[in-house]
Amino acid sequence: MRKFVMAAAGLAGLSALAGCAQVQEPAPICSMAGIAAQRQLVALPAAAPGEPSPLMEMPLNSVSITDFNVINKLYVRSVGAQRTATGTVKVYSQIINCTDYPLNIEGRTQFYDPGQAPSEPVSGWKRLNLAPRTSNTYSETSIGTKTVQYYMVEVRETR
Repeated sequence: MRKFVMAAAGLAGLSALAGCAQVQEPAPICSMAGIAAQRQLVALPAAAPGEPSPLMEMPLNSVSITDFNVINKLYVRSVGAQRTATGTVKVYSQIINCTDYPLNIEGRTQFYDPGQAPSEPVSGWKRLNLAPRTSNTYSETSIGTKTVQYYMVEVRETR
């Protein structure tokens, strides 16, 4: 009987502490609803009039998550580009892992000329390791200088 009373008193003390202090772990806030609302459909010439296209837009100067396995697990916080001292273009993007487990992803970049045609071969896939609820920065630099005007980054789960 004595053991039961001590255990009950110990549980009561723990529950009182739990009510006083709430522990919140630091983590990025990922709002997938905001991301989904930004996605637009692309009109196809062959689509029936008044019918939306089944294709999702992949706009230039952005990051497109092309893998359904991670599309609701990643959040692209920022994407940008700048000219280097040599005239090439460096693209960088901060990507956040919104899950409670590690993710391994990879990204590649296609650079485009002013007419939106590919200006050079697509880059190779670069791997990024994302610990739970953390971010990492993907970056890629073009080969060309004056021919590069636009870019598009693709992200997928590591294969």
